[in-house]
Amino acid sequence: MLIFKILSKINNKELIACAEIKNPAVDARPCSSARDSNLKELVMSQKFLRTTAVLLGLAAAVPVSAADISWSTGPTFNGPNGHLGILTNGSLVEAINLAGAPGASITVDPGGLNITFSTINSPFYPNSWSSAGNGGNTDAAWGTILNTFEWISGSNPTISNFLSGLTTGHQYQLQLFAARSDCCGTRTASFSDGAGHTSDAVRGDSYTSIVGNFTADALTQTLQLIDSSNNPILNAYVLRDVTPVPEPETYAMLLAGLGLLGFVARRRKENT
Repeated sequence: MLIFKILSKINNKELIACAEIKNPAVDARPCSSARDSNLKELVMSQKFLRTTAVLLGLAAAVPVSAADISWSTGPTFNGPNGHLGILTNGSLVEAINLAGAPGASITVDPGGLNITFSTINSPFYPNSWSSAGNGGNTDAAWGTILNTFEWISGSNPTISNFLSGLTTGHQYQLQLFAARSDCCGTRTASFSDGAGHTSDAVRGDSYTSIVGNFTADALTQTLQLIDSSNNPILNAYVLRDVTPVPEPETYAMLLAGLGLLGFVARRRKENT
């Protein structure tokens, strides 16, 4: 009779498990019940560790910022009422003014749109410019935002976490403002999700916004920056959550359906 001993430490406890191979010519005694129990515990623990490793591997393989973006050209945002080109559907997530340095928040059209932009120095754009022109806006705050932009030098730089803090499954609308009326207004800008979905190119002096819609599949979202001069710019952007909200009638129908299911379940229980 040959007995194999397996040694392992699980939760700092040494386990000794044995398994027998019976000699056909000799009757072998079975292992003790205690050792059988140890063997079962060891095998189950090893299965658990293997399963955990597989799940961790799958989690690591999930893409973190790969949602496809559907692009369109949005409203223009110059002229006396250019600020009315800022879209307001859904609920505001963030409005960002890229000014080259952090500063006080700026509220556009306090008596109307009443959108407050956070003034930041973006970590993604290392350079800034403060003579881009105000686009002829009568709203002073919006003109101030448009007069500055940040820029980065390079061919189609890709930022994997341009947006963060998203809610997986929610639908978002990203409106981008990249404009200038100074020396280089004829340069064109476009944006991409880094996966082959690219917006139309617009001239800086056209003051045409670019709008991207996507459903978040991670906490972050990739944005690729494209410019005809390889110096992409961005004055500001607005991110809105446009996830449809169920109507009250939908909730009423849902509650009625749950009530009906409960009634059927009780009837079945009474009949058994």
